[in-house]
Amino acid sequence: MYLENLEPSRSTFAPPIACKRSLSGDFVFLSQGDEVGFAAEACIDVLRSANRLIGDEVYRWSHLRGEDSLDALDGPVCGPDQTLVLIGGTENPWQPTSARLRDLRACIRNAARVCVVGAAVFVPLGAGVLGTKRLSVHPNFRPGVVETAAGLDLHEGATCHHKALSSAISPASAIRMIVELVGARDGEFIRSALSNYLGLSEPDSANMAGEHWRYTRMARGDVVIGEALSIMLDHLEDTLSVGQIAGLLDVSPRKLERGFRELLHQTPLKVYRDLRLDRARSLMAQTAMPMNEISVACGFSNVTLMKKWFITKYGEAPEQVRRHAYGGMRPN
Repeated sequence: MYLENLEPSRSTFAPPIACKRSLSGDFVFLSQGDEVGFAAEACIDVLRSANRLIGDEVYRWSHLRGEDSLDALDGPVCGPDQTLVLIGGTENPWQPTSARLRDLRACIRNAARVCVVGAAVFVPLGAGVLGTKRLSVHPNFRPGVVETAAGLDLHEGATCHHKALSSAISPASAIRMIVELVGARDGEFIRSALSNYLGLSEPDSANMAGEHWRYTRMARGDVVIGEALSIMLDHLEDTLSVGQIAGLLDVSPRKLERGFRELLHQTPLKVYRDLRLDRARSLMAQTAMPMNEISVACGFSNVTLMKKWFITKYGEAPEQVRRHAYGGMRPN
């Protein structure tokens, strides 16, 4: 399996992936048994919905129910250009027989990317082909996994993507794992739209921008700083001066600046610009708005100025964010 990293963030944006070789659009699902077959079908519905949103049949799939279904196949289960998804439950470890483990070992080695869900974590462990050191494991299986393979970095999240292996702790979290893979392959715009379409969006995080959330946390409940941040967020387009913000809060500009330095370690103007750039990044990734309209909507006097600060903060040009958001294609 290839060794590129896939690290989707829980923030609004996932970083671009330098190499997409392991992100195949062709999936082979193998369920531990009929009792978890529903999870594979739910993941397939994610791919079906992605095709609907994209407007093309870019994702394909097949579903094998139980190990015994391997006997009916004439040829390899999974090709080198396919993603193998092993779906287990949350109660009983998936521990194939030695003979069956040989078949599964060949499948895993042949796949472009391997995804393990729930009890399926024991399959690559038993086959001795776990080429990663980080994965998400259900609490029921953590003692067994630690005993079987010492030295693993057990990720605390419900999903994890490390090198060419993706993992989800349960059949329910497998849906999010597949959404994340679609987003990594086809861009943030599709990931966001797919998440909304499937009802997976988190309203609280959608209403609070990433930078706003970060600075609010740093404010540690300070009422003045918290209200100042909210005022800034509500006035990204018609940028206010520090004096105007202080006036709305009935404090002196000096007191406001001192509070920002002590708690946020930034000037109010720097924090204000970060909030505007965060909104600009969101609009670039999730809409087809022209750059000049985005600059106006985010309080920048012109596109050139917005691009200058954007590159300074993120280390990449706005055009790169937009290309990644649309899976390498420019929006119409």
